[in-house]
Amino acid sequence: MKRIILAGGGHAHLAGISKGALSSLADSEVILISPSRYQYYSGMFSGFTEGIYTEEEIRIDLAALAEKHKFTFLEEKVTFISAAGKKVHTDSGNQYAYDWLSIDIGSSQKTASSILPVKPNYSFPDTIRSFREGRSPVIAGAGASGVELSLAAAAYRRKSGNRSPVTLISGGSLLSPSHSDRLQKICESKGVRVLLNKKASLSSAGAVEADGERIPFSDLLWLSGPEAPALFRESKMRVDERGFILVDKQLSYNESIFAAGDCASIDCYPKLPKNGVYAVRQSEVLWKNLYRAIQGEELVSFKPQKRFLGIVSTGDREGFLTYGGLHYHGKTAWKLKHAIDRRYMNSF
Repeated sequence: MKRIILAGGGHAHLAGISKGALSSLADSEVILISPSRYQYYSGMFSGFTEGIYTEEEIRIDLAALAEKHKFTFLEEKVTFISAAGKKVHTDSGNQYAYDWLSIDIGSSQKTASSILPVKPNYSFPDTIRSFREGRSPVIAGAGASGVELSLAAAAYRRKSGNRSPVTLISGGSLLSPSHSDRLQKICESKGVRVLLNKKASLSSAGAVEADGERIPFSDLLWLSGPEAPALFRESKMRVDERGFILVDKQLSYNESIFAAGDCASIDCYPKLPKNGVYAVRQSEVLWKNLYRAIQGEELVSFKPQKRFLGIVSTGDREGFLTYGGLHYHGKTAWKLKHAIDRRYMNSF
């Protein structure tokens, strides 16, 4: 009996479990270790923020998933990995030996006493309940999550009779240069004050500095990009320049450790964006290679697609759909996103 430990309940792990990948791991004990019983699905965060989805609708019950697929779930946080000793240590003081370890713990975020936490992702619901009711909410960072959450919070506030704006600060374009002008018009028409090409920094406990302009806030989300979890450096593992665990194109760190999702960087694709689309795509390769490693077979390689469909919710059950340089904004895009997200959640 071989023991496989899954550290973290991210997209790459859960997508494989939902597709029955565990059934191919004969004569193996599988243990999933995560600090919360619930894993929240980031694709539905905007809908929760707007008030469309309940908290129960955006989370996956890992304990129930374990019972369904006959693996062990441990509600603990991995705090140290002994790659040489093939053990993981947790915040409960426990040590667990493994034959193979797969890591999918997601990324971290910039921290400060005045920044509301959105990671680990089980902190998201309480954070958003505070943020969307705030007197003067501000988001720093205008990638997909910043654009979505600012528009969702603005929609929620309009429905609640609160007309004060949500402020979105971007160090560059919104989402991408080719879509920025269109998205800026959408944001401004829906109650989001956009500050473009302004680098944000914390100037005090209650204000952000944006290229000389002081912007007071009641609640602040800092979404300027993923930060590396401290786990890998503290475990003295091989990392990239930002601190993410470094794996090869087979998603392999060494002969017994694999990693996928936002917590990992692939050595031959150093600029690959960290998002759920690539994490789900990596899932198939990750589970194939876990099986092949157990069988002593040759591993397969991950090759990211050059284009993918992206849909950003823009509030009021509308969405902004992109595919390469093409884009479309309207209710049909949101309906498609809603159907995709529901299908994903129903797979568990």
